[in-house]
Amino acid sequence: MKHINIKKVLCIVLAVMLTMAMAVSAFADDPYTSYNYNAWKEAVPSQNGYQVTDTITGADIGLDQLSDPDSEFFISEDEPSTLSDAKDFFLSENLEWYIVDTGNNRIIKTDLEFNLIACYKTFTGSSLTEEVTLEDGSTVTQEVTSLKSPYGIYVDEDDIMYIADRGNQRVIKCGQDCEIIMEYTRPDSELYDSVSFYCTKVLVDAAKNVYIICPAVNSGAIMYSASGSFLGYFGANKVEVTATVVINKLWRRIATESQSATLTKATPVEYANFDIDEQGFIYTVTEAANTTTDAVKKLNPAGENIISRTENGAEIVFGDQTSVTYSGTTYSTRLTDIAIGDNGIVNILDYTSGRIFQYDREFNLLFIFGCDQEDQNGGFDNPNAIETYGDKVYVLDGRNNDITVFSETLFGSYVHEANEMYNEGLYEDSLALWQEILKRDGNYNMAYVAIGRALLNQDEYEEAMKYFKAGFDDEDYDKAFEYYRKDLMRNNFTLMIFVIGALIVLYLVVSILQKRGKIPDHLWKRLFRLIGNGIRKLVQLIVNAVTKKKGGAVNGI
Repeated sequence: MKHINIKKVLCIVLAVMLTMAMAVSAFADDPYTSYNYNAWKEAVPSQNGYQVTDTITGADIGLDQLSDPDSEFFISEDEPSTLSDAKDFFLSENLEWYIVDTGNNRIIKTDLEFNLIACYKTFTGSSLTEEVTLEDGSTVTQEVTSLKSPYGIYVDEDDIMYIADRGNQRVIKCGQDCEIIMEYTRPDSELYDSVSFYCTKVLVDAAKNVYIICPAVNSGAIMYSASGSFLGYFGANKVEVTATVVINKLWRRIATESQSATLTKATPVEYANFDIDEQGFIYTVTEAANTTTDAVKKLNPAGENIISRTENGAEIVFGDQTSVTYSGTTYSTRLTDIAIGDNGIVNILDYTSGRIFQYDREFNLLFIFGCDQEDQNGGFDNPNAIETYGDKVYVLDGRNNDITVFSETLFGSYVHEANEMYNEGLYEDSLALWQEILKRDGNYNMAYVAIGRALLNQDEYEEAMKYFKAGFDDEDYDKAFEYYRKDLMRNNFTLMIFVIGALIVLYLVVSILQKRGKIPDHLWKRLFRLIGNGIRKLVQLIVNAVTKKKGGAVNGI
């Protein structure tokens, strides 16, 4: 008996351990709750398109080698072995990471797998000088050689680094040998009215024009030519239209000069970050909380916003639709960084919630993933930057001092593959994928529209209308209905004319027979009603086919 009890206890213990292991595994696969938006702009649960697969820290990079005298990367014995308030990172065309380790005033370079390659701290060839106090108390003026609170970096195809050295109020252009090629400092121009040049982000286009973001400048990105000449500003944001702005504008029309001077000036919000795609379009994000005007822009070389010119550009809302309460926490979107991935996929990082909002190149919302520190222990505390490579998305956290790696799930791969076919107009080829997506996530609204278009191309108009109705796609529904109506009339016109003609002939024959007394009055009245009802029903069917109305959501197709 005792032996049997021991076996039972062991079985119970093993079962509990197995259950716990499964729970841990499930938690590892889905460390946060993903959601999307339905047709009413409501947050609804959704399948995860990405899952956390790795977290990279200073120890993983091997930063302890910087303080190891036996290492080839040795700098000094007190060199920090962790990241500190890292503000930015960049993946070069040579697939090497450049991490802006802001708190430690250095740039960390690694390979694609985050193995340490170099650490850049000292730069030569600067035209800037600073006063330095020596050990004996005397001061000397010498060349600025060290970074001071760097905030951003861009590396071109020639491995030339452009570093936004915020504390030194400059952007330096240098090679891998840390010899400064050029410095971009405060423009000596009347157009530049800020007294400071605290630059935070930098990027370079194919013509080697340099674009710089300074938080004190709201006229757009500061633009320099390849030779270093100040060219002006690029793509300024519009003024956010608020009640105060409108009232002030009206008041200025009747106010005196002294009264107008006391009014708050309406100024656009400055950029938070930007990225450039393979075609040379520059994408910008604005971090200010609750800003909707120009929150995300796609700028052509002339600085014009392409998104605002699209047919539905005014309807696109980036980030959370409104202040969202989800899982007990209220979020108000603050877009802090943007990264353009493969096939033009747009990834936007929300500083407030730690969420990544992913859109296709037509700005259809694909996924929302990630979370903040309060929502999940593995979430972000200070998400500063986002990058992409292949099927992975990387987020740099400046307070956790690590890099989180998100990998595409199977569901995510289905959506991306189907979406690419969809954007290329291959609706029928993507049909099976979209159907599989709907099986896995009935809330995925885009799948309804894609399936509807595939059915429309197959001349399945009535079936297509059901999916467009479920996806609340009025425009495509109207198109499918127009085809359905024409098809219905064309296929049934002869039959309908024949039936109507037969009923009319029957009516005339019965009328003649009734007048001749061949049919009793009570039978005549009954036949009259039957024939009349038949004609009315047939006419009503035709009218319904021609004037069919769109309804509400379809539950279950």
